[in-house]
Amino acid sequence: MQTSGNPVNGPNSIQHKKNKKRILIVASIAVVAIWFYAARGTGWTNAINPAYWMRRMRGEDLYRAEGALLLHGNRDVPEVALTFDDGPHAESRAEILAILKKESVKATFFDVGVNMTANPELLIQTIEQGHEIGNHSQDHRSRLDTIEGMERHHEINDADISYASVTGKHLKLLRPPGMRYNDSVLSDTKSLGYVVVGYTTASRDFSADEKPEDIADRTLARTENGSIILLHDYQATAKALPAILKVLKERGFRCVTISEMVSHLPTRPRSSAQKLLLNSNPN
Repeated sequence: MQTSGNPVNGPNSIQHKKNKKRILIVASIAVVAIWFYAARGTGWTNAINPAYWMRRMRGEDLYRAEGALLLHGNRDVPEVALTFDDGPHAESRAEILAILKKESVKATFFDVGVNMTANPELLIQTIEQGHEIGNHSQDHRSRLDTIEGMERHHEINDADISYASVTGKHLKLLRPPGMRYNDSVLSDTKSLGYVVVGYTTASRDFSADEKPEDIADRTLARTENGSIILLHDYQATAKALPAILKVLKERGFRCVTISEMVSHLPTRPRSSAQKLLLNSNPN
């Protein structure tokens, strides 16, 4: 005869099992929800990859010190970086600058050496309005991972010479044409004192036939804290820019330059990136 405690199969035991089941269900839902949220910003491949989460714990998903490669801004800071590739173009740069000035927004322009030489007044205007300039190669015809040695060196360094001939200063940020790079490219760019800047959001604004609303929708679809937004110095982009800035403001995002974004990284990646930038030629 049992004289103490609850019967093994008594009502309290049944209720305990039900409670454990509820807790397990709630915990499972929470794990799936967190995983889904993580995958939304990182992609499913990364979300299921333990190595990615180890890199993320060390901040290497934001900045990879071994290649001096910026991939993402601080996920805890409500800011994004607008970046414009391929200019300066006479057909679109002035319009883009006017829109940014009206909205008091600063951006980073990854310019091409031959275009800097062709449009020096637009380069100067961009700098005078407080924007940042990065290196996007001398002529944009070659992908840096398909050339080597002095050919690659000239493609990078000649863009800096073009910039210096107009401004008297040097470049410290670089985005490879087509965002094509390998370990050899990263080794060369780091040795030249550059931080290579990737992107998290591609607007795919290459064609003049693109509708501004489509460019804006693609730009904003996956924007989050720390997004690096890839746009281009094209007329179609200029037409889409007011709508992009309006929604970013409504969502509470502040637009910053790439150097500002670097300065807001968590401690370890920030110190590594800033050390390289401070040791390079000042912009």
